[in-house]
Amino acid sequence: MRANDTLRTGPSVPGLVVRGALVVAVAAGAAMLCPLLGWQVAAVVLAIIAAALPQTFAAWGSIGCLVIGMLISEPDVGRAMIAVLAVQVIHVLMSLSLVIPAGSRVIVAALRPSLVRLIVVQAIAQPITVAVMVVMRIDTPASLPTVPWAAVAGAGAVVALVATLLTRANRGTRER
Repeated sequence: MRANDTLRTGPSVPGLVVRGALVVAVAAGAAMLCPLLGWQVAAVVLAIIAAALPQTFAAWGSIGCLVIGMLISEPDVGRAMIAVLAVQVIHVLMSLSLVIPAGSRVIVAALRPSLVRLIVVQAIAQPITVAVMVVMRIDTPASLPTVPWAAVAGAGAVVALVATLLTRANRGTRER
């Protein structure tokens, strides 16, 4: 390299942004999913500890607080879908904060693969969540004929998706 050479990267953000997003995601999830203030506070405190010291894995404790909040309240499809999203977002942000030093800068484009994986997993998990919640709601005899078909359709969709993903994965290894 010469003295007049420059290195250009795309837009970047401080590494602390990922850790701050972790605290925000936990706080939002706790506010929506935990009916008791004590569990909300515990989840946020654990998220702050996880942001400061990612190697403690405290964010997974905050996920536990969200799960306990879900168990305390009545089952609801919307809350279950929010829980599935919140848990994965917290997991992804915690995993990123383990490998991104707080004092570094992260190129935004480097976060794209994690975002794509999050979207793909949510595209699979959300319909499964709805199917499971529909199957759990067998309350009245009038709903019995439709529920098994929803479960079968959901299972068929999952099998088709898994078959497609396995086929593509195998195709990729054969070409190498």
